[in-house]
Amino acid sequence: MARLTVLLPLALLLLPLAGSLLQPLGTQLAPGAAAASDCTLSSDRAEWHKEVSSFNLSGGDPEWVDGDGEFDEFGGGYFQQTGDGIYNDSSLDAMRQSFHTSMIVGNDTAGGLRLNLTVGYRYTFCVVVSSLNQSSYLDAPLVDVYLLHQFDWGRYRGDYEMRMWEGRELFDMIPPEWRAIGAWMPYRDVHAYESRRAIDFTVSLDHDETTSSLFNPAEQQWMYLVIDGWDNARDSDTPAPNRDFAVDITVMSEERIVIPNYTVALFCCGLIAGLVMLPVLLHSRFSNAGRGAGTAKGERPAELMPMLETQATKPAAGLDIGHLPPPPPS
Repeated sequence: MARLTVLLPLALLLLPLAGSLLQPLGTQLAPGAAAASDCTLSSDRAEWHKEVSSFNLSGGDPEWVDGDGEFDEFGGGYFQQTGDGIYNDSSLDAMRQSFHTSMIVGNDTAGGLRLNLTVGYRYTFCVVVSSLNQSSYLDAPLVDVYLLHQFDWGRYRGDYEMRMWEGRELFDMIPPEWRAIGAWMPYRDVHAYESRRAIDFTVSLDHDETTSSLFNPAEQQWMYLVIDGWDNARDSDTPAPNRDFAVDITVMSEERIVIPNYTVALFCCGLIAGLVMLPVLLHSRFSNAGRGAGTAKGERPAELMPMLETQATKPAAGLDIGHLPPPPPS
């Protein structure tokens, strides 16, 4: 029992470390996994409009529509986006296959992919921008690449529809720590890659991206890989390149070992329990030392020093008259 008390916190400590070491080992041993480093594919294995779909956020300048007064008591209006605005919102299966695709993104537009990322896979995104044939003598333009959650994608589309609004520069006056209240943000606040001609990054989910409410069941939330070719509301973004450009996108999907989230609680609780039990265990072992009822074979029993209050067990020195020989006859 004492050994179990010591080994349990140690096992909880080593379990997350062992799980993290299994991932690089599995990457080296899995067949074909080395292709994720160079993002090259021999064939396209994704099923379009079933596992992945594309979008094209484009159109002419927004038109101002006057309010009819029925729903707007101030008699105002709103901007309405014109153009194609191709967008597909069909359901997607979990993406488990790697694929490669190419697209053309127009100036002052945005394009990209809609994906259903899932737990248990690591996704490596490789994006390469190049000039079109008519402008091949020019360097590839600098563009922005974002990975957005579906919630932020809705705000991103709203930002695009309001790009001609004159009061839009007032957004710069809002402190950065407050902009997330009404502005779109990249996924996990880090997947924003701006002023790039080529970029590759990796994403792994620790839980499925779903939303639910009291009256609505859980609903899957899509992820959007956005190739941005316009001047969005972010201060650090790249302005429109003033020309169309081509984009090559490769997405590598690899299985990975996912450690459940509750292992963190087990590790912390086990570590605290071990720190509490260790002094108790040491005290118990020290206090029980030498109190055993028996001794091992060949060992001398422990001799305890008598207390001063106890009487000596050795008989007092004196003459034993009863055992003396009789005196000789006279």
